[in-house]
Amino acid sequence: MYQQFMDFMSEKLLPIATKIGSQKHLVTLRDSFIATMPVVMTGSIALLLNAFLSDFPSEFGWTQITETFQWLIAINGLIFNGSLAIVSLVFIFALGYNIAKVYETDKLSGGLVALASFVVSLGTSITQTFSLSAIDHGLAEMINKVTGLSYVDGQLSVTISGLIPGNQINSRGYFTAIVIGFIAVVIFSKCMQKKWTIKLPNSVPPAIAVPFTSIIPAFIAMYIVAIITYAFNLMTGQLIIDWIYDVLQTPLLGLSQNPLSIIMVAFLTQLFWFFGIHGGNVMAPIMEGVFGVALLANLEAYQLGKDIPYLWTSVSYGAFVWYATLGLLIAIFWQSRNKHYREVAKLGIAPVLFNIGEPVMYGLPTVLNPLMFIPFLLCPIVLSTVAYGATALGLVSPVTQNVTWVMPPVLYGFFATGFDWKSIILSLINLGLAIAIYLPFVKLANNPKFEKL
Repeated sequence: MYQQFMDFMSEKLLPIATKIGSQKHLVTLRDSFIATMPVVMTGSIALLLNAFLSDFPSEFGWTQITETFQWLIAINGLIFNGSLAIVSLVFIFALGYNIAKVYETDKLSGGLVALASFVVSLGTSITQTFSLSAIDHGLAEMINKVTGLSYVDGQLSVTISGLIPGNQINSRGYFTAIVIGFIAVVIFSKCMQKKWTIKLPNSVPPAIAVPFTSIIPAFIAMYIVAIITYAFNLMTGQLIIDWIYDVLQTPLLGLSQNPLSIIMVAFLTQLFWFFGIHGGNVMAPIMEGVFGVALLANLEAYQLGKDIPYLWTSVSYGAFVWYATLGLLIAIFWQSRNKHYREVAKLGIAPVLFNIGEPVMYGLPTVLNPLMFIPFLLCPIVLSTVAYGATALGLVSPVTQNVTWVMPPVLYGFFATGFDWKSIILSLINLGLAIAIYLPFVKLANNPKFEKL
Protein backbone atom coordinates (compact mmCIF):
# COMPACT_ATOMS: atom_id res chain seq x y z
CA MET A 1 0.00 0.00 0.00
CA TYR A 2 2.78 2.42 0.95
CA GLN A 3 4.73 1.65 -2.22
CA GLN A 4 1.61 2.19 -4.32
CA PHE A 5 1.11 5.57 -2.65
CA MET A 6 4.75 6.53 -3.25
CA ASP A 7 4.50 5.50 -6.91
CA PHE A 8 1.30 7.50 -7.34
CA MET A 9 2.85 10.60 -5.77
CA SER A 10 5.99 10.24 -7.87
CA GLU A 11 4.00 9.89 -11.08
CA LYS A 12 1.37 12.58 -10.41
CA LEU A 13 2.85 15.09 -7.96
CA LEU A 14 6.48 15.33 -9.02
CA PRO A 15 5.81 16.45 -12.61
CA ILE A 16 3.38 19.13 -11.37
CA ALA A 17 5.81 20.36 -8.71
CA THR A 18 8.66 20.38 -11.22
CA LYS A 19 6.62 22.45 -13.69
CA ILE A 20 5.62 24.90 -10.95
CA GLY A 21 9.21 25.18 -9.75
CA SER A 22 10.53 25.86 -13.25
CA GLN A 23 7.70 28.00 -14.71
CA LYS A 24 9.56 31.11 -15.83
CA HIS A 25 7.04 33.70 -14.65
CA LEU A 26 6.75 32.13 -11.20
CA VAL A 27 10.53 31.84 -10.99
CA THR A 28 10.73 35.53 -11.94
CA LEU A 29 8.25 36.41 -9.18
CA ARG A 30 10.18 34.34 -6.63
CA ASP A 31 13.54 35.83 -7.61
CA SER A 32 12.10 39.34 -7.41
CA PHE A 33 10.88 38.84 -3.85
CA ILE A 34 14.28 37.43 -2.92
CA ALA A 35 16.04 40.37 -4.60
CA THR A 36 14.32 42.85 -2.27
CA MET A 37 15.68 41.11 0.83
CA PRO A 38 18.70 43.44 1.43
CA VAL A 39 16.40 46.47 1.62
CA VAL A 40 13.54 44.68 3.39
CA MET A 41 15.83 43.11 6.00
CA THR A 42 17.59 46.44 6.64
CA GLY A 43 14.23 48.10 7.25
CA SER A 44 13.12 45.19 9.40
CA ILE A 45 16.27 45.35 11.53
CA ALA A 46 15.77 49.10 12.00
CA LEU A 47 12.17 48.47 13.10
CA LEU A 48 13.27 45.66 15.43
CA LEU A 49 15.91 47.90 17.01
CA ASN A 50 13.28 50.56 17.64
CA ALA A 51 11.07 47.95 19.26
CA PHE A 52 14.00 46.98 21.47
CA LEU A 53 14.81 50.61 22.31
CA SER A 54 11.26 51.93 22.69
CA ASP A 55 8.45 49.38 23.00
CA PHE A 56 10.27 46.77 25.09
CA PRO A 57 11.60 49.26 27.70
CA SER A 58 8.19 50.93 27.97
CA GLU A 59 6.70 47.66 29.26
CA PHE A 60 9.01 47.87 32.28
CA GLY A 61 9.05 51.63 32.68
CA TRP A 62 12.67 51.94 31.53
CA THR A 63 12.10 55.31 29.87
CA GLN A 64 15.74 56.31 30.33
CA ILE A 65 16.78 53.82 27.64
CA THR A 66 14.37 55.37 25.13
CA GLU A 67 15.48 58.90 25.98
CA THR A 68 19.18 58.02 25.76
CA PHE A 69 18.87 56.38 22.35
CA GLN A 70 16.40 58.81 20.82
CA TRP A 71 19.01 59.67 18.18
CA LEU A 72 19.21 56.02 17.08
CA ILE A 73 15.41 55.71 17.09
CA ALA A 74 15.26 58.70 14.72
CA ILE A 75 17.90 57.18 12.42
CA ASN A 76 15.98 53.90 12.35
CA GLY A 77 12.87 55.85 11.40
CA LEU A 78 14.72 57.26 8.39
CA ILE A 79 15.80 53.74 7.41
CA PHE A 80 12.18 52.59 7.62
CA ASN A 81 11.08 55.43 5.33
CA GLY A 82 13.68 54.39 2.77
CA SER A 83 12.90 50.68 2.85
CA LEU A 84 9.60 49.22 4.05
CA ALA A 85 7.67 52.45 3.46
CA ILE A 86 8.56 52.30 -0.26
CA VAL A 87 8.85 48.53 -0.62
CA SER A 88 6.60 48.38 -3.70
CA LEU A 89 8.99 50.67 -5.59
CA VAL A 90 11.92 48.44 -4.64
CA PHE A 91 10.01 45.32 -5.66
CA ILE A 92 8.74 46.64 -9.00
CA PHE A 93 12.26 47.49 -10.16
CA ALA A 94 13.48 44.00 -9.22
CA LEU A 95 10.48 42.46 -10.99
CA GLY A 96 11.07 44.43 -14.19
CA TYR A 97 14.76 43.50 -14.12
CA ASN A 98 13.98 39.79 -13.74
CA ILE A 99 11.24 39.75 -16.39
CA ALA A 100 13.64 41.34 -18.88
CA LYS A 101 16.25 38.78 -17.84
CA VAL A 102 13.88 35.91 -18.62
CA TYR A 103 13.05 37.39 -22.03
CA GLU A 104 16.77 38.06 -22.63
CA THR A 105 16.35 41.78 -23.21
CA ASP A 106 18.07 44.71 -21.50
CA LYS A 107 17.62 44.14 -17.77
CA LEU A 108 18.30 47.67 -16.55
CA SER A 109 15.83 49.14 -19.03
CA GLY A 110 13.27 46.51 -17.97
CA GLY A 111 13.60 47.57 -14.33
CA LEU A 112 13.27 51.24 -15.18
CA VAL A 113 10.26 50.69 -17.46
CA ALA A 114 8.53 48.68 -14.72
CA LEU A 115 9.22 51.36 -12.10
CA ALA A 116 8.03 54.20 -14.35
CA SER A 117 4.91 52.29 -15.44
CA PHE A 118 4.01 51.53 -11.82
CA VAL A 119 4.24 55.23 -10.92
CA VAL A 120 2.05 55.99 -13.97
CA SER A 121 -0.64 53.67 -12.57
CA LEU A 122 -0.69 55.42 -9.17
CA GLY A 123 -2.30 58.66 -10.27
CA THR A 124 -1.09 62.07 -9.16
CA SER A 125 -3.27 63.03 -6.23
CA ILE A 126 -4.03 62.11 -2.64
CA THR A 127 -7.51 62.55 -1.19
CA GLN A 128 -8.22 62.42 2.54
CA THR A 129 -11.68 62.74 4.06
CA PHE A 130 -12.43 64.13 7.53
CA SER A 131 -15.68 64.26 9.47
CA LEU A 132 -16.72 67.76 10.59
CA SER A 133 -19.63 68.99 12.61
CA ALA A 134 -22.22 71.08 10.80
CA ILE A 135 -20.86 74.41 9.61
CA ASP A 136 -22.44 77.59 8.28
CA HIS A 137 -23.81 77.34 4.73
CA GLY A 138 -21.78 80.35 3.60
CA LEU A 139 -18.57 78.85 4.96
CA ALA A 140 -19.33 75.57 3.19
CA GLU A 141 -19.70 77.42 -0.11
CA MET A 142 -16.39 79.18 0.43
CA ILE A 143 -14.66 75.84 1.12
CA ASN A 144 -16.09 74.29 -2.04
CA LYS A 145 -14.67 77.14 -4.11
CA VAL A 146 -11.13 76.33 -2.99
CA THR A 147 -9.28 73.98 -5.36
CA GLY A 148 -8.71 70.62 -3.69
CA LEU A 149 -11.32 71.13 -0.95
CA SER A 150 -14.85 69.76 -0.86
CA TYR A 151 -17.43 69.83 1.95
CA VAL A 152 -20.55 67.65 1.60
CA ASP A 153 -22.86 66.43 4.39
CA GLY A 154 -20.35 66.89 7.19
CA GLN A 155 -17.45 65.35 5.22
CA LEU A 156 -14.45 67.51 4.30
CA SER A 157 -12.35 66.05 1.47
CA VAL A 158 -8.82 67.38 0.94
CA THR A 159 -7.11 66.57 -2.37
CA ILE A 160 -3.41 67.27 -2.93
CA SER A 161 -2.16 66.91 -6.50
CA GLY A 162 1.29 66.36 -7.94
CA LEU A 163 2.44 63.80 -5.36
CA ILE A 164 3.09 60.08 -5.36
CA PRO A 165 0.62 58.70 -2.79
CA GLY A 166 2.64 57.29 0.09
CA ASN A 167 0.03 54.69 0.99
CA GLN A 168 0.32 53.21 -2.53
CA ILE A 169 4.04 52.48 -2.53
CA ASN A 170 4.21 50.43 0.65
CA SER A 171 2.91 46.85 0.94
CA ARG A 172 -0.49 48.00 -0.32
CA GLY A 173 0.96 48.33 -3.83
CA TYR A 174 2.44 44.84 -4.13
CA PHE A 175 -0.29 43.21 -6.20
CA THR A 176 -0.59 46.21 -8.50
CA ALA A 177 3.18 46.15 -8.93
CA ILE A 178 2.96 42.51 -10.02
CA VAL A 179 0.17 43.18 -12.55
CA ILE A 180 1.64 46.40 -13.97
CA GLY A 181 5.18 45.02 -13.94
CA PHE A 182 4.26 42.01 -16.04
CA ILE A 183 2.11 44.02 -18.45
CA ALA A 184 4.72 46.73 -19.03
CA VAL A 185 7.89 44.65 -19.22
CA VAL A 186 6.40 41.81 -21.25
CA ILE A 187 5.25 44.41 -23.81
CA PHE A 188 8.67 46.06 -23.65
CA SER A 189 10.45 42.73 -24.11
CA LYS A 190 8.23 41.62 -26.99
CA CYS A 191 8.87 44.90 -28.80
CA MET A 192 12.60 44.49 -28.24
CA GLN A 193 12.49 40.94 -29.62
CA LYS A 194 10.59 42.13 -32.69
CA LYS A 195 13.35 44.72 -33.26
CA TRP A 196 10.96 47.70 -32.97
CA THR A 197 13.95 49.78 -32.06
CA ILE A 198 16.05 52.71 -33.20
CA LYS A 199 18.79 51.45 -35.50
CA LEU A 200 22.25 52.77 -34.71
CA PRO A 201 25.59 52.14 -36.46
CA ASN A 202 27.74 49.32 -35.07
CA SER A 203 30.37 51.90 -34.18
CA VAL A 204 28.17 53.32 -31.40
CA PRO A 205 29.39 52.11 -27.97
CA PRO A 206 27.00 49.61 -26.22
CA ALA A 207 26.59 51.97 -23.25
CA ILE A 208 24.91 54.43 -25.63
CA ALA A 209 23.33 52.00 -28.08
CA VAL A 210 21.37 49.90 -25.57
CA PRO A 211 19.42 52.80 -24.00
CA PHE A 212 18.66 54.19 -27.46
CA THR A 213 17.35 50.85 -28.75
CA SER A 214 15.09 50.67 -25.69
CA ILE A 215 13.37 54.01 -26.36
CA ILE A 216 10.58 52.81 -28.71
CA PRO A 217 9.72 49.65 -26.69
CA ALA A 218 9.68 51.71 -23.46
CA PHE A 219 7.50 54.35 -25.15
CA ILE A 220 4.98 51.71 -26.27
CA ALA A 221 4.90 49.92 -22.90
CA MET A 222 4.48 53.06 -20.81
CA TYR A 223 1.86 54.57 -23.10
CA ILE A 224 -0.20 51.36 -23.00
CA VAL A 225 -0.11 51.39 -19.18
CA ALA A 226 -1.05 55.09 -19.16
CA ILE A 227 -3.97 54.51 -21.53
CA ILE A 228 -5.21 51.58 -19.42
CA THR A 229 -4.92 53.68 -16.25
CA TYR A 230 -6.71 56.66 -17.75
CA ALA A 231 -9.50 54.59 -19.35
CA PHE A 232 -10.05 52.58 -16.18
CA ASN A 233 -10.28 55.73 -14.07
CA LEU A 234 -12.63 57.33 -16.59
CA MET A 235 -15.00 54.34 -16.64
CA THR A 236 -14.97 53.42 -12.94
CA GLY A 237 -13.90 56.58 -11.11
CA GLN A 238 -11.21 54.47 -9.41
CA LEU A 239 -7.49 54.07 -9.82
CA ILE A 240 -6.35 50.61 -10.88
CA ILE A 241 -4.32 50.25 -7.70
CA ASP A 242 -7.36 50.91 -5.50
CA TRP A 243 -9.46 48.45 -7.47
CA ILE A 244 -6.80 45.72 -7.35
CA TYR A 245 -6.35 46.28 -3.63
CA ASP A 246 -10.08 46.01 -2.93
CA VAL A 247 -10.93 43.20 -5.36
CA LEU A 248 -7.77 41.06 -5.40
CA GLN A 249 -5.26 41.84 -2.67
CA THR A 250 -7.58 42.23 0.32
CA PRO A 251 -9.61 39.05 -0.37
CA LEU A 252 -6.45 37.00 -0.99
CA LEU A 253 -4.84 38.24 2.20
CA GLY A 254 -8.08 37.50 4.04
CA LEU A 255 -8.13 33.98 2.58
CA SER A 256 -4.54 33.48 3.70
CA GLN A 257 -5.69 33.92 7.32
CA ASN A 258 -7.99 30.92 7.07
CA PRO A 259 -6.60 28.10 9.28
CA LEU A 260 -7.03 25.57 6.46
CA SER A 261 -4.97 27.75 4.10
CA ILE A 262 -2.20 28.08 6.68
CA ILE A 263 -2.12 24.33 7.32
CA MET A 264 -2.28 23.49 3.61
CA VAL A 265 0.71 25.71 2.79
CA ALA A 266 2.73 24.07 5.58
CA PHE A 267 1.69 20.60 4.44
CA LEU A 268 2.49 21.17 0.75
CA THR A 269 5.85 22.77 1.52
CA GLN A 270 6.85 19.75 3.57
CA LEU A 271 5.41 17.30 1.05
CA PHE A 272 7.56 18.76 -1.74
CA TRP A 273 10.59 18.57 0.53
CA PHE A 274 9.90 14.89 1.22
CA PHE A 275 10.24 14.14 -2.48
CA GLY A 276 13.50 16.08 -2.68
CA ILE A 277 11.98 19.21 -4.25
CA HIS A 278 12.77 22.54 -2.59
CA GLY A 279 9.38 23.21 -1.00
CA GLY A 280 10.29 26.81 -0.25
CA ASN A 281 10.98 27.53 -3.91
CA VAL A 282 7.80 25.87 -5.16
CA MET A 283 5.61 27.66 -2.63
CA ALA A 284 7.50 30.99 -2.79
CA PRO A 285 4.91 32.82 -4.95
CA ILE A 286 2.26 32.07 -2.32
CA MET A 287 4.54 32.39 0.70
CA GLU A 288 5.96 35.78 -0.31
CA GLY A 289 3.21 37.07 -2.59
CA VAL A 290 0.49 36.56 0.04
CA PHE A 291 1.93 35.82 3.49
CA GLY A 292 4.93 38.07 2.82
CA VAL A 293 2.64 40.98 2.00
CA ALA A 294 0.74 40.31 5.23
CA LEU A 295 4.04 40.56 7.11
CA LEU A 296 4.85 43.92 5.55
CA ALA A 297 1.38 45.21 6.43
CA ASN A 298 1.97 44.11 10.04
CA LEU A 299 5.37 45.82 10.06
CA GLU A 300 3.86 49.09 8.88
CA ALA A 301 1.00 48.89 11.38
CA TYR A 302 3.47 48.18 14.19
CA GLN A 303 5.62 51.16 13.18
CA LEU A 304 2.59 53.47 13.13
CA GLY A 305 1.13 52.11 16.38
CA LYS A 306 -2.02 50.82 14.68
CA ASP A 307 -3.89 47.56 15.23
CA ILE A 308 -2.05 44.59 13.70
CA PRO A 309 -4.16 43.53 10.68
CA TYR A 310 -3.04 39.90 10.15
CA LEU A 311 -2.63 36.98 12.53
CA TRP A 312 -0.33 34.92 10.32
CA THR A 313 2.58 35.88 8.08
CA SER A 314 5.46 34.24 6.23
CA VAL A 315 7.70 34.68 9.28
CA SER A 316 5.13 32.93 11.50
CA TYR A 317 6.17 29.65 9.90
CA GLY A 318 9.82 30.26 10.74
CA ALA A 319 8.98 31.39 14.26
CA PHE A 320 6.76 28.45 15.23
CA VAL A 321 6.80 25.66 12.61
CA TRP A 322 9.93 25.06 10.53
CA TYR A 323 12.20 24.14 13.45
CA ALA A 324 10.49 20.74 13.81
CA THR A 325 13.76 19.12 12.67
CA LEU A 326 15.27 20.17 16.00
CA GLY A 327 12.60 18.03 17.67
CA LEU A 328 13.73 15.09 15.53
CA LEU A 329 17.36 15.51 16.61
CA ILE A 330 16.43 15.80 20.29
CA ALA A 331 14.39 12.59 19.96
CA ILE A 332 17.39 10.89 18.36
CA PHE A 333 19.79 12.00 21.11
CA TRP A 334 17.25 10.88 23.70
CA GLN A 335 16.10 7.47 22.49
CA SER A 336 17.91 6.39 19.32
CA ARG A 337 20.30 3.45 19.24
CA ASN A 338 20.66 3.69 15.47
CA LYS A 339 24.36 4.53 14.95
CA HIS A 340 23.76 6.26 11.63
CA TYR A 341 20.98 8.42 13.07
CA ARG A 342 23.13 9.46 16.03
CA GLU A 343 26.11 10.35 13.83
CA VAL A 344 23.96 12.46 11.52
CA ALA A 345 22.36 14.14 14.55
CA LYS A 346 25.80 15.06 15.93
CA LEU A 347 26.83 16.57 12.61
CA GLY A 348 23.46 18.23 12.01
CA ILE A 349 22.69 19.80 15.38
CA ALA A 350 24.77 22.96 14.85
CA PRO A 351 23.24 23.83 11.43
CA VAL A 352 19.72 22.98 12.68
CA LEU A 353 20.14 25.40 15.58
CA PHE A 354 20.36 28.06 12.88
CA ASN A 355 17.46 26.62 10.84
CA ILE A 356 19.67 24.92 8.23
CA GLY A 357 18.03 21.52 7.91
CA GLU A 358 19.52 20.19 4.66
CA PRO A 359 22.29 18.12 6.35
CA VAL A 360 19.61 16.17 8.22
CA MET A 361 17.15 16.04 5.32
CA TYR A 362 19.68 14.47 2.97
CA GLY A 363 21.99 12.87 5.53
CA LEU A 364 19.55 10.96 7.72
CA PRO A 365 17.69 11.15 5.34
CA THR A 366 14.14 12.36 5.88
CA VAL A 367 13.78 12.86 2.13
CA LEU A 368 12.08 9.76 0.61
CA ASN A 369 12.44 7.96 3.93
CA PRO A 370 9.24 5.87 4.37
CA LEU A 371 9.84 5.63 8.11
CA MET A 372 9.82 9.41 8.48
CA PHE A 373 6.98 10.12 6.04
CA ILE A 374 4.22 10.42 8.66
CA PRO A 375 6.03 12.57 11.27
CA PHE A 376 7.67 14.70 8.58
CA LEU A 377 4.23 15.74 7.27
CA LEU A 378 2.37 15.63 10.58
CA CYS A 379 4.69 18.03 12.43
CA PRO A 380 3.98 21.17 10.34
CA ILE A 381 0.25 20.44 10.45
CA VAL A 382 0.19 20.18 14.24
CA LEU A 383 2.64 23.00 14.92
CA SER A 384 0.96 25.49 12.59
CA THR A 385 -2.46 24.60 14.04
CA VAL A 386 -1.28 25.16 17.62
CA ALA A 387 0.57 28.39 16.80
CA TYR A 388 -2.31 29.84 14.80
CA GLY A 389 -4.78 28.90 17.53
CA ALA A 390 -2.66 30.55 20.22
CA THR A 391 -2.38 33.71 18.11
CA ALA A 392 -6.08 33.79 17.23
CA LEU A 393 -7.02 33.40 20.89
CA GLY A 394 -4.78 36.31 21.83
CA LEU A 395 -2.45 34.14 23.92
CA VAL A 396 0.51 35.22 21.79
CA SER A 397 1.04 38.44 19.84
CA PRO A 398 0.96 38.21 16.03
CA VAL A 399 4.27 38.29 14.22
CA THR A 400 5.18 41.90 13.47
CA GLN A 401 8.94 41.71 12.83
CA ASN A 402 10.87 40.36 9.85
CA VAL A 403 13.54 38.31 11.60
CA THR A 404 16.46 36.76 9.73
CA TRP A 405 15.77 33.09 8.99
CA VAL A 406 18.97 31.92 10.75
CA MET A 407 17.71 33.15 14.12
CA PRO A 408 17.76 30.15 16.52
CA PRO A 409 14.41 28.57 17.49
CA VAL A 410 12.60 30.04 20.52
CA LEU A 411 14.52 33.31 20.10
CA TYR A 412 13.00 33.46 16.62
CA GLY A 413 9.47 33.69 17.97
CA PHE A 414 10.47 36.07 20.76
CA PHE A 415 11.98 38.60 18.35
CA ALA A 416 9.35 38.06 15.62
CA THR A 417 6.48 38.93 17.97
CA GLY A 418 8.14 42.13 19.19
CA PHE A 419 9.48 40.56 22.41
CA ASP A 420 6.32 38.84 23.59
CA TRP A 421 7.58 36.52 26.35
CA LYS A 422 4.59 34.22 25.84
CA SER A 423 6.00 33.31 22.43
CA ILE A 424 8.84 31.54 24.26
CA ILE A 425 6.29 29.25 25.93
CA LEU A 426 4.56 28.60 22.60
CA SER A 427 7.89 27.82 20.92
CA LEU A 428 8.82 25.36 23.67
CA ILE A 429 5.38 23.71 23.50
CA ASN A 430 5.71 23.27 19.74
CA LEU A 431 9.23 21.92 20.15
CA GLY A 432 7.86 19.42 22.70
CA LEU A 433 5.12 18.41 20.26
CA ALA A 434 7.71 17.86 17.50
CA ILE A 435 9.74 15.64 19.84
CA ALA A 436 6.61 13.67 20.79
CA ILE A 437 5.60 13.18 17.15
CA TYR A 438 9.04 12.02 16.00
CA LEU A 439 9.85 9.90 19.09
CA PRO A 440 7.85 6.72 18.21
CA PHE A 441 9.40 6.65 14.74
CA VAL A 442 12.90 7.23 16.12
CA LYS A 443 12.34 4.27 18.44
CA LEU A 444 11.08 2.24 15.50
CA ALA A 445 14.36 2.95 13.71
CA ASN A 446 16.17 1.10 16.51
CA ASN A 447 14.86 -2.12 14.93
CA PRO A 448 17.71 -3.63 12.85
CA LYS A 449 15.46 -4.10 9.84
CA PHE A 450 15.08 -0.31 9.60
CA GLU A 451 18.82 0.46 9.82
CA LYS A 452 19.00 1.38 6.14
CA LEU A 453 15.99 3.70 6.29
